[in-house]
Amino acid sequence: MNGRVASVLWGLPALLIGAGGLSFSARLAAQTPAPVVPFDTTALGFLGFEPGLPIALLRERATQIGKGSIECKRAVGDVRLGECRGGLPELDAGRSVDLWASMIDGRAAILTLSARLPEARFARWREFLEGRYGGVAEKHQGPMRMLQWVHHGRMLRLSWRAKGRDFETSVSMVDGPLLDGWANAGKKARS
Repeated sequence: MNGRVASVLWGLPALLIGAGGLSFSARLAAQTPAPVVPFDTTALGFLGFEPGLPIALLRERATQIGKGSIECKRAVGDVRLGECRGGLPELDAGRSVDLWASMIDGRAAILTLSARLPEARFARWREFLEGRYGGVAEKHQGPMRMLQWVHHGRMLRLSWRAKGRDFETSVSMVDGPLLDGWANAGKKARS
């Protein structure tokens, strides 16, 4: 075997392995099941509430899950807008949580659950959200801290600050498409 043929033959396995490796990888990838995503990437929600809920369902969940009630009012200037507020004395394992919702066309565009929590309960809220939606970078603004998740046009933000030995905590949920629809309808009306 001369030197030229030997060098070609030595290069041939690398070429075959490379080419075969690509097709092997594609076949292997097709046979390998997709990795299981450990986080919920669908609707963002917390304690049985999520953005976009209609008023009737919001009231029903407040009564059934939180053992409380909410009052809703329509805006005077734009009847499409409204606000709902209420206390839910048993929403969080027998602890009281306040609810506030900004409504557009009878649906919760922005929904906030808030409570003053002892450190252990705050840690459970945070662990639940990070376990369900994944870890995200903590942001700081003065004494406020926050974690934020965005999926499919919806946003969920956990915000907190220390208040004595407790934490003033809120979970805000926003339905982006609902807000965008309202904003775009206003632009069309002005045109």
